[in-house]
Amino acid sequence: MGHSVNGRNLCGLIAGYMIIKSIVNIVLDHGFTNILMLAVSIGLGVCMLSRLKFMNYITAAVLAVMVIVHLKDNISNFGLNRHLIYLGEGVIDLICAYRLVADEDIKEFFRHG
Repeated sequence: MGHSVNGRNLCGLIAGYMIIKSIVNIVLDHGFTNILMLAVSIGLGVCMLSRLKFMNYITAAVLAVMVIVHLKDNISNFGLNRHLIYLGEGVIDLICAYRLVADEDIKEFFRHG
């Protein structure tokens, strides 16, 4: 059985990571898509911390889709420093997505929402 407080803390940590990642992406590449992803990250974080049902799964799906969408470009440009950062982000995104769907503390947090 998981612990709800730990689940909330993990969700907050993942939400914070997503927001910081979006800000870093805005600094590295000033595109409108990155600004949109910042808004999406904030929205997902607020919804998760509000315990909206299934937001852990929805957030995990968004993270996984973003990895899949950018995977080919990040691997084909592997030697470029910026793409090494993006590839590292992808690995962290997958770890976060896994935790959001498999972690007992996070499941417990959403069970009591």
